[in-house]
Amino acid sequence: MEETESRVEVYVTTDTSQAPHKAGEPKLYVMYDAAKPEAGKLYFTEAEWDAFVLGVKDGEFDLDEDGNLPLLPAGE
Repeated sequence: MEETESRVEVYVTTDTSQAPHKAGEPKLYVMYDAAKPEAGKLYFTEAEWDAFVLGVKDGEFDLDEDGNLPLLPAGE
């Protein structure tokens, strides 16, 4: 399988029409792959985005030496 290039981009919007499940939020953070825009978008509320950023800073999404996410401890 050939590996394709990705280019993750994020923007902030006040338009919730594309994410009706997030209607009523004052702003949304939208993440998508600009190299494959047809793949869809992820919509985060401000609280969700803040939690995601904290997880990134805490290493929650770091890959192991084989390029995999580490296994979760039992019970999580």
